[in-house]
Amino acid sequence: MQANIDESLKTIVQKRLKLVKVVELESERVKDHDGDPILYIMVVYEAKNDRLDPKKVLGLTRSLRQPLREIDSELYPVFSFLTEEEFKNLESA
Repeated sequence: MQANIDESLKTIVQKRLKLVKVVELESERVKDHDGDPILYIMVVYEAKNDRLDPKKVLGLTRSLRQPLREIDSELYPVFSFLTEEEFKNLESA
């Protein structure tokens, strides 16, 4: 089930970011620092100069609200973006 959710989220994020290649996407239901439930979404990407377009990133949360409702999730999405290199360094740490 979680793999299907991640794949759906990856497709939506990929469409929104367009020129960026989404290499991997993982999501996890966690609690924020206030104890409220959120959906933590880690996006590993490949882009020219390792840069994301801030205008496209800003609208991601809004783009995901309806698809998340369709899978019965009212969790607020919180994103983390890592380049492939950052992700590899994280894995090896």
